[in-house]
Amino acid sequence: MTSLPMQHLGRLLALATFLAALVGGARDARADTAAAQALFDAARQLMAQGKHADACPKLEESQRLDPGIGTQFNLAVCYEQVGRTASAWSTFLDVAGAARAAGQAEREKVARQRATALEPRLIRLTITAPADAPADLQVKRDGAVVGRAQWGIPVPVDPGKHTIEASAAGRAPFAKTVELTRAGAAEAVAIPPLAAGAPARAAAPPASGAAPATGGAAPPASGPARPAGGAALAPVAGPAPVPAAPARPQMRRRSKGMMVTGIVLTSIGAVALIGGGLAFASADSGDPVEDEFGYLDEGESAADAGAALVVGGLIFAGVGIPLAIIGGRKVPVEPAKSAAAAPAPSPELVLGPRYAGLRWSM
Repeated sequence: MTSLPMQHLGRLLALATFLAALVGGARDARADTAAAQALFDAARQLMAQGKHADACPKLEESQRLDPGIGTQFNLAVCYEQVGRTASAWSTFLDVAGAARAAGQAEREKVARQRATALEPRLIRLTITAPADAPADLQVKRDGAVVGRAQWGIPVPVDPGKHTIEASAAGRAPFAKTVELTRAGAAEAVAIPPLAAGAPARAAAPPASGAAPATGGAAPPASGPARPAGGAALAPVAGPAPVPAAPARPQMRRRSKGMMVTGIVLTSIGAVALIGGGLAFASADSGDPVEDEFGYLDEGESAADAGAALVVGGLIFAGVGIPLAIIGGRKVPVEPAKSAAAAPAPSPELVLGPRYAGLRWSM
């Protein structure tokens, strides 16, 4: 029958892991929020100085760490100032949608007006593919995959150079770079039918003993010269066989029972320490209550209970950690010992209604 501590060991470990993850997650969230605010403030200062190219990356990182409508609006303004019209236009529309969902009607109105004002300046790029394009044809624009639904659709892009690539299995790849700078321009890139044939591969090295096809004399082979008359050379001995590495000795844990007992004791000690800390924390807020003997300070009772839990937790952990380390240490299996040899004595945790202790089975 499974003992009571072993039944609850998984729950205790899960509780400790959950508490650690909860505290760590809250700490990380606070750190991300603080970093996002610092990045936002630095970006605003750069924008005030006219250094929008330096401000945009900081706003992007701030938005990634702690998304906010205000940060996103400033990012759209920054994109517009550096000439990234398509990015600014789409970001203003995202701000308008988020502001509408948040009930910020004025910000939604301003964002839509800014997006509408950018539309005449947008540069649109259309990518078309042949009607008989293979089913696995993959199209990319600046390294990003362009889905089939976008083929033949004018898509707003930022000014500058854009590279369109197309590839398919067993076909020669296609690539073309276009530079778009004129506001309101429309450009189309048609992908031609890809020629059959995979890209050329590097030539394989010549076979051993074959003369290179360079038109010159072959270099002299190492070793003795080939005798006249076409006699075959004597076979060359191959490399000496490498001796097999010695087998690694089989390892086993010193005592699984000792290791499990140590883990149980350590877990109980950790829970007791947590409970003691909570008791100490509640002791400061305890108010005195009156009982039949006079006044009893509830805070002192909580402090006494916390001290008992802390002491007990330290004892359990102090015993459990060495047991877990010693029992879990791996030692080589001695082949001379038979499988029927008596196992080494190991401690066993014994819990009763009024006592707790360790028992060694011989």
